[in-house]
Amino acid sequence: MSLPGFRRQTLAAMVMLLTAGCASQQTAEPVRYGGTTLADLERMNIEVAPEALERATPQQALESYRRAVELFQDPAQRAAPLQRMADLAVSAAEDQHYRAEDLRDQPQVDTLAEADRGIDADIDAMLYENFMRSAQDTEDAEERFALLGLASNVAADLDDGKLETNFSTAIVLYHALLNNTRDPGLRADTWYNLAKVHELAGDLDSSLVALETLVREHPDSEYRVEAEFRRGELLFMNSEFDTAASAYATVIAAQPRSEFYEQARYKHGWSQYLLGDFQRALVDFFHLIDHLQAHPAMASDTSMQAKLMQDTRRVVSLTFINLNGAESVRHWFASTGHRSYEADIYESLGDVYLQQERYRDAAETFDAFVRVYPSDHRAPAFSTRHIQAYQRGGFPSLVLPAKEQFVERYGVNSDFWRAQPDIRAQYLDQLKGHILDLARHYHAVAQAGTAPGNYTVAARWYREYLDTPPPGEAQADINHRYAEVLFASQAFEQAITEFERTAYSYPEYADAGDAGYFALVAYQAEQERLKAISERDAADEQALAALSDLQQRKVRSGLMFASTFPAHERVPQVLYSTTEDQLASGDIQGAVRTAGILVNRQPPPDDAMLRYGWATIANGEFDLGRYDVAEYAYNTVLTLPGLSDTEQNRYREQLAVSVYRQAETLRDQQGDMLAAAAMFMRVGQVYPQASVRKNAEFDAATLYLAEADHTAAINVLEDFRRRYPNDPLTETVPDKLALAYEATGNFGAAALELERIADANEESDPALSQQALWQAAAMQDQAIDASGSREHTDGAIRLYRKYVWAWPEPLDLRAEGQHRLTELYALQQDDERRDFWLQKLVETLAEAGNDASDRVAWLGAWAGFTLAEDRFQAFSDIRLTQPLRRSLGLKTDAMRDALQRYEDVAAIGVAEYATAAQFQIGEMYRVLARDIMDSERPRGLDELELEMYELLLEEQALPYEDQAIDLYMANTDMVADDIYDDWVKRSFSALGKLLPGRYAKYEQVEPYVDIIY
Repeated sequence: MSLPGFRRQTLAAMVMLLTAGCASQQTAEPVRYGGTTLADLERMNIEVAPEALERATPQQALESYRRAVELFQDPAQRAAPLQRMADLAVSAAEDQHYRAEDLRDQPQVDTLAEADRGIDADIDAMLYENFMRSAQDTEDAEERFALLGLASNVAADLDDGKLETNFSTAIVLYHALLNNTRDPGLRADTWYNLAKVHELAGDLDSSLVALETLVREHPDSEYRVEAEFRRGELLFMNSEFDTAASAYATVIAAQPRSEFYEQARYKHGWSQYLLGDFQRALVDFFHLIDHLQAHPAMASDTSMQAKLMQDTRRVVSLTFINLNGAESVRHWFASTGHRSYEADIYESLGDVYLQQERYRDAAETFDAFVRVYPSDHRAPAFSTRHIQAYQRGGFPSLVLPAKEQFVERYGVNSDFWRAQPDIRAQYLDQLKGHILDLARHYHAVAQAGTAPGNYTVAARWYREYLDTPPPGEAQADINHRYAEVLFASQAFEQAITEFERTAYSYPEYADAGDAGYFALVAYQAEQERLKAISERDAADEQALAALSDLQQRKVRSGLMFASTFPAHERVPQVLYSTTEDQLASGDIQGAVRTAGILVNRQPPPDDAMLRYGWATIANGEFDLGRYDVAEYAYNTVLTLPGLSDTEQNRYREQLAVSVYRQAETLRDQQGDMLAAAAMFMRVGQVYPQASVRKNAEFDAATLYLAEADHTAAINVLEDFRRRYPNDPLTETVPDKLALAYEATGNFGAAALELERIADANEESDPALSQQALWQAAAMQDQAIDASGSREHTDGAIRLYRKYVWAWPEPLDLRAEGQHRLTELYALQQDDERRDFWLQKLVETLAEAGNDASDRVAWLGAWAGFTLAEDRFQAFSDIRLTQPLRRSLGLKTDAMRDALQRYEDVAAIGVAEYATAAQFQIGEMYRVLARDIMDSERPRGLDELELEMYELLLEEQALPYEDQAIDLYMANTDMVADDIYDDWVKRSFSALGKLLPGRYAKYEQVEPYVDIIY
């Protein structure tokens, strides 16, 4: 017999004998020790040799303590080793978990000897587990101890990896310890450790029993406070809030305060809250807040105390909501004493209301703080949140009064403004914004005519804004509006003051000139009012004096307006001239100067002198090269009466030449091309029949094009072509117009010009003609993008059709033209013509054959796929009704048509549409399978017949569904070729629905529980 076999028989016999021995343990004689006694140690010489200690595993330490326990028959003497054994069992259970993880990666047995040893180890492990199980089940303490000894003997022969030490072992040992000791401290430790091990093992009920035993039997234990806290947590978890509150209360009352005080106070408050006793809950929460306020850790927002404070404030808000909201907050602090953090409580309550979308309650909460503490430096911020809450809630009727209240509380006329100057900057922007909103509102209401008296109210708010320092960027505009509402309310004297302040105190104000003018209007209105008074009562000397003073002020205001705003359109132009007589001496410049004096004399000279003077100025300035002055003078001459026809024609021609010379000067000397072009255009304006007009306008068009003023160039060129149709210069107009129209975005007109070029060069320059026609079609395309009008769409269709029929080569452009035609007909919802050109595009690809470019191949695939999609839709629209054979035949016929088209698309080899076609083929099989199962059932079938019918349907549908799966899977296989487009993604999605066990897997995340002792 082999040694392992012998060992197994021996162990089996030992199990039987020991089991029998355990049964009679109570009547057996105690085991006597026959070796050396302790007394013998006194007579022995002991030599201690230093040796290196090997690191022992928890299992080895556990075995050592078990052997120590065997030396003690007295239960009291066994207590300490048993306690250590239990502690080591906990450690071993944790250690065993990690060792088991490591053993998984070790190699398996390779020889028969190793296999035999493995079998022995398995038997020993089985014996160990049986002994441990029996030790847990027996009620007899001595029998339990004996079984533990047997388990330890077997464990000594086990490898560490085979020893199954777990939390149950520790629990048994702790109970054995409790049975072997009456020491209060040791028993308290043991109950505490039992609670811990039960909780680690997941047995929370047993943990609670251990904790309750601990606090009941050992009220003076050092673990009492922690045990009560753990009890409270477990009871709270079981929703036993009343009992949990009692446990938390014990922790709270403990002195000195323990590390569990903060959490116990927080959870005690929650227990009261969940029991519905909100007042008691508030007591707890505010005790906790008071405690946390002084905690050093509050300096860090990420500390545990800071987070606890945040949670506590939120539950305080929820508690007040369950009472009477903000009114409860006011009453609480009034009755329990004010705190430095009251504002935080109001703010937290308001925030919770906002989260609950109770905007009106939130607004009233923010306002409640201001009513209680109107002088607090945070009051403006709370009033701002009061307004914002109404705005978020959509209460416009409440926002306006709230803004008025804000201004009254914190504006320049308020006590707050005077008492807290250091706070103004924090709310000044909001204050001025609210004032302006109020002013604009009442101004608009007054302008609507529903309440004219609101002009006075608007004036009050505009005045408030102007009086609130510092002045803003819109100060001048606000001052202007203030003057307008004063005028509208007929306070003319005040309006005069404000209009003049607006006009002359803000030099950068763009509308200052208008304000100055309306000051004069206000003067006039006030003058009319005073005149009316004086006319009613001629003896009213005060009105007469005021009228006289007003007239003088009005004159001064008018003079200031004229000098300050000389270019204003309302300032009258008063210019008069005289004659000169220095032409005879050849002093042309002197003659011009003297003539200027002549014509500017007041009163003016007679007509003849005026004609002479202005003619002299005109001719002299022309000769001196001052063409702008000459133009002015010639114009003046032409306005005078008494000129003959010959003189008029001569002066007009000279006038036109003067303008032409100015244009040349601007172009050639000053380089101002746009100004020169405008001046060239003025030639025709000043004298349409001028001989230089044609050249002037063509020069203007050339300059506009060069300076990219294409709109102006278009106008000139179109007019030029109309006026001079036979001029050689007209032949260059279409080319210039096409560029100009394109630059201005008038692509339709540009297209027409390009078509003209194409038609004109069809025979003389075919290449130019083809290029121009294609550009014309493309230009119409841009016109569609710019306007989207039907007219441009029709024009683009016409030009593309014209091109593809006229120019079949090159194929790439023909294909692009056909593609664009499909898009344009689709835009017009003309499916018949769209399909025609889709088919033409497929034919173009076929004609190109292997020489087709990638673009042509893509367009052909796209066209074929689009046509196939229509067939797919026709297939999908066919419902399967009774008789099923007929409707199913129609549907499969439609399916075959679509299948052929999709297969043709896939054969082109464009990856994008190959995956799309394959997916759609799979979809058709899936839809067919679904429609078969959803088909109309024959009438009159009983339950069994209907069941059999549906089984037949399933047999029909299942192969189609399998075919769909195969096609989807073939598409997903494209990922191996780095093809992962939308159709492949959709294939995965479809497989996830059809084969969820394989394709619809999602990561699961287990919750993390962290229990700290």
